[in-house]
Amino acid sequence: MMNSNIGFDRRIKLEWLDATAWKAGTEGNADEVRKYLNELLSTEYKNKEARRKTVTVLTRIWARVPDEHQLLQGRALKILLESDPATRLWLHWGMMLLAYPFFRDIATIIGRLLTLQNEVSLQQISRRLAECWGERATVRRACQRVVRSMVDWGVLEDTSTKGIYVPAAKKETTSEDVQLWFLEALLRSEPTPIMPLQQLLQIPSAFPFHLDIPVVAIRQSKELEIQRQGLDLDMVVIR
Repeated sequence: MMNSNIGFDRRIKLEWLDATAWKAGTEGNADEVRKYLNELLSTEYKNKEARRKTVTVLTRIWARVPDEHQLLQGRALKILLESDPATRLWLHWGMMLLAYPFFRDIATIIGRLLTLQNEVSLQQISRRLAECWGERATVRRACQRVVRSMVDWGVLEDTSTKGIYVPAAKKETTSEDVQLWFLEALLRSEPTPIMPLQQLLQIPSAFPFHLDIPVVAIRQSKELEIQRQGLDLDMVVIR
């Protein structure tokens, strides 16, 4: 079945994500977050419609979260307000995967391409994206904006050839809490929330991040469970 609701079709800056998450963590009311973002972006966008669309993308990531993800969002906001700023991108990324299947598909395509080659092109990404989202100008445009956002966030880098990108150094964190939260977000963003452990730790949609959490930490997690299937297959599921 072909998807139609792209949702994520704006170029989004990291400081806007930070501001949205901070406001959602301190305010909690989606209308207040929207009002705050409208003011924040008023100098960036003179066009009210463009501003409204950008605010809609941001609030869906951090403020208008469906019921099934609210506990995960609450834990993310707690980590975000207490932890090192370098971990924020892990949290934004997890929330974007949950909010937008379109974003998850682009991240997965890029991750898969980067396991086969050292660089990716916008053309390759668009071509693969068209297979599940259709050959539409809106899809191409939105894809371009998501990829540009990824460059802005420092997970992809431009090359001397326009439209060709290389991966930046993988983001690392020593925080087990952040990595456990991220693994749960990855699993929940997938169509079926069960996956072999090794596959989850190397999942293409998490291409910018270095996951090196000890298996014992996953076993001790309150949210994730490792189930042995057969002789040697460890599957991770949500508790």
